[in-house]
Amino acid sequence: MADPTTFAYAILKAIQSRIELTQNAILQGSPKNFENYRQLVGELKGLEFSEQEIKEILQSSEEE
Repeated sequence: MADPTTFAYAILKAIQSRIELTQNAILQGSPKNFENYRQLVGELKGLEFSEQEIKEILQSSEEE
């Protein structure tokens, strides 16, 4: 099994990639209706929350 820190960075990278894809979808007008737009915005908020939580955990573990 991989080191937990390495695993966390891999997850963080995947989340950041998904954030970029979701942002691009919104900016390029991919949502077909308001419901789809809200779904993408909700996904983006969840991904950004996850990203921030992982960053904070990694930062606190590096400070120890």
